[in-house]
Amino acid sequence: MLTVTFVRHGQSTDNVRHVWAGWADAPLSQRGKEQAEALGAYFSQTLFTKIYASPLKRAATTAAFVLAAQPAPQPPHDFTIESVKEQNFGVAEGKPWCSPDNRISKSLSEYMSEGKYPTPRPGERFTDGESDEDLAVRATQAVDEVIMPHVRSAARAGRAEHIALVSHGLCIGALIFALLKRDSRNVTPTREYTGMQNTAWARVVIKMQDVADDTPIDLTDEDILPLIVTVMDFGRADHLVKLKFNAGGTGKIAYDPKQQDIRAFFSGAAKTVVTKHYESDARNGIDGETKN
Repeated sequence: MLTVTFVRHGQSTDNVRHVWAGWADAPLSQRGKEQAEALGAYFSQTLFTKIYASPLKRAATTAAFVLAAQPAPQPPHDFTIESVKEQNFGVAEGKPWCSPDNRISKSLSEYMSEGKYPTPRPGERFTDGESDEDLAVRATQAVDEVIMPHVRSAARAGRAEHIALVSHGLCIGALIFALLKRDSRNVTPTREYTGMQNTAWARVVIKMQDVADDTPIDLTDEDILPLIVTVMDFGRADHLVKLKFNAGGTGKIAYDPKQQDIRAFFSGAAKTVVTKHYESDARNGIDGETKN
């Protein structure tokens, strides 16, 4: 059995600016750093087999906080997975997003010629960017190259594995959908897996059909595996319950690990906040609806 915990990155400085942020490599904001710290503390008693992340700063830094909170010996990690980067928005990167005018019929290219960047329709893409269909292809590649090897190794050994994958809102939705397409029961997803707030997480469990979890299986890399794929959680953010919202604008300030916490600047001394809330204590989470 394989458990995959998908995590959306912490708040970035581009998230605060409300601009299109796909491959643009903005760092975590101070708020994002605090979210990532709380996330790491929350998962500190969850032993991951391996931790993966997109190479974009906001995801890799979030993953680093999760890794740092893992007990020794820390699990292996790879924060260079290009296939789990966010959707590329091309020329719209860094530009403010807007809603299309539904009263008129206007193409995406016409909007762009006016310097406006509304949400593309299905199949559309900004110049030099990716469509949702392109993202789906990339997500399938990530499932094949990152997730399925763990499914096979867990099945061969007759053991459970649990990996964490820190990525981005739209990409996580595409990854979950790509996994559900592997379900041998041909179940059609009844919802879209989008709208996670920063550092919210989702969990998917993948099992071999009609095989006990502790039964080793002799299989090759070419064997087609009959899988049961179940989404156990989506949009969970229990770790943010006790995190106070700071209305002072620190979300717009980039987190710099070489500097003292921004709180030291205003209060004269840095304060360390210890979050004593673990996944094992989790109850009902918070489902936050946030634009990517």
